[in-house]
Amino acid sequence: MATEERVLCFKRKLLEDLGVFQGLSLEIEKYLPVVTSRSHLVYLNRSDAEHDRGYKQLIPYVLLICNDQVLRYRRGKGGGEKRLHGLYSVGIGGHISEEDHGLFSGDIGYREGMLREVREEVAIEQVNEAAVAVINDDSTDVGYVHFGVVHIMQVANEAAAGGRSGIVNPEFIPIAEAVEDAASYESWSRFCLENLDVLLAKAVASGTSAPQRV
Repeated sequence: MATEERVLCFKRKLLEDLGVFQGLSLEIEKYLPVVTSRSHLVYLNRSDAEHDRGYKQLIPYVLLICNDQVLRYRRGKGGGEKRLHGLYSVGIGGHISEEDHGLFSGDIGYREGMLREVREEVAIEQVNEAAVAVINDDSTDVGYVHFGVVHIMQVANEAAAGGRSGIVNPEFIPIAEAVEDAASYESWSRFCLENLDVLLAKAVASGTSAPQRV
């Protein structure tokens, strides 16, 4: 019998102590070090975490940028979150599972899991990224039990391909086109697209620049 997936979470009270917000917050320096601290992280059975409003599941949400284009895809039936099927997304990533860190590893760190999730879903070689924002959307049932960390990841070329059935028709499209059509995307993507200029500027300010094209 298959063992149930266990996903990385933190207590909702931690967010309440820091200050609950709705939508996207650029105060990454305020939230990220606290919610990703190993002393605050715990793995829970996913079936429990999806319905336990006392916890937030920690979700990396990575935007892949190639020059003036952003990677877009449609969420397919193979994705883990059925409530998002069929919607456009610009966020790559997902739940960080306990199995990502190995049976005998004491490391439950966030960053390693984030990179693994991205590499499982798209074909990337060079990693040049920055965490630029956090997302909290308590307006929906699915949003209430998740907390997103937005990363900008620059890639050198457009050779990214879907690695899971949850990633349908991945393609790089002009950023201007994605921003203009933001209403057709899932809520987290809309938050990002509506603030994309600021997110990109913050990534540049952090020292993240586009790698050389090959």
